Amino acid sequence: MGEPSPLEKVKRERGILERLLSLVPGYHGYKEKELRRETDRLVRMAAATRLRHAKDAISRNLTPFVMMKLSGEDMFIVDSLLTKLDRITQRIDRAVAGYAGLYDAVKVREDKLDAVIEHDLRLVEKAEAIRATADRLITLQPGTDAWRMALQTLITDVEEFDRLVDQRVEILRGLVA
Repeated sequence: MGEPSPLEKVKRERGILERLLSLVPGYHGYKEKELRRETDRLVRMAAATRLRHAKDAISRNLTPFVMMKLSGEDMFIVDSLLTKLDRITQRIDRAVAGYAGLYDAVKVREDKLDAVIEHDLRLVEKAEAIRATADRLITLQPGTDAWRMALQTLITDVEEFDRLVDQRVEILRGLVA
């Protein structure tokens, strides 16, 4: 059997009082929506945290001494990468939640929210790949071919993450009732 979904993990971690209240008529549906909202928020936060770690690792490694050794083109690429990391971190951190509250103007169909959560899990996995590549990048000698290849991998992964965020928006558009 596969790994449980993020929603199932959150459900398992509920306390005994929450489990008891989930048996109360009317409360179960309300609590289910709250769990979905919390799961969505936690998954997006996990992705944003990994992206921040990647940017911080790169920034810490680029001391003034290291920057002096880089070519103008390498510095431009690094600056561009850091800007893109900032932008995608903001996008996912401030992304529309895969949930609509009782009084929200836009309603999201509850039966499709698992698709959003699963997509958000792919975002976390891609953010983890970005973080891992950033950690590898900082172990390489700046300006070398290996360093440039790792930098290009990071740029490709960041662009893929950006496309995943766009797909998330499209999924949510399809969920609007």
